[in-house]
Amino acid sequence: MKNQFVLFACLFFCGALFAQEKPKDSKKDCGCSFSSVNNVGMLEGSAGSAFHVQTINGMRFNKWFAGVGLGIDKYKFRTVPLFLDVRRDLLNKINTPFLYADIGASFPWVTDKEENVWGRESDYKTGLYYDAGVGYKLIIGRGRGLLFSGGFSMKHVREIASFATPCFNPPCGFTEGERYDFKLKRFSLKAGLQL
Repeated sequence: MKNQFVLFACLFFCGALFAQEKPKDSKKDCGCSFSSVNNVGMLEGSAGSAFHVQTINGMRFNKWFAGVGLGIDKYKFRTVPLFLDVRRDLLNKINTPFLYADIGASFPWVTDKEENVWGRESDYKTGLYYDAGVGYKLIIGRGRGLLFSGGFSMKHVREIASFATPCFNPPCGFTEGERYDFKLKRFSLKAGLQL
């Protein structure tokens, strides 16, 4: 638990360290700036509920934002999604609804303790990750905003299970037995801070 808290703190504050706005020069301003989005949220689907965190760092240009995101997703299996995030504000107002879409890969991070089956070894493979939805941005001053969003998300994880082969002369080997293909679809609710 302590390691997870440290990782969460690093992810959350990583973007805050670099989120600085460049002073605007009316003749040379392109309208773009570095921005960081840091989210915490809940996932809900047929496999239950789970917690997730994300940090996304990229560039903001007028109503558009594009960046690269990294997170921790604990839905059914602990995974680390690495993804491209694109979002667009819908109105020309300070407080505005927005659309977002993420696509990338979900890297498994499963420990032996989570597997908890004697005589069985599992190998987890990376799969597709995506998330899309709508949200609302509430500006709290100097380019900082509170974000509230909801959407639909999917992560794909493949498991190859091997079972211990009985033998009289150890060490005994493992025989590949079963393959599982998890396409985990769930609803995502997030609250975050944009810097």
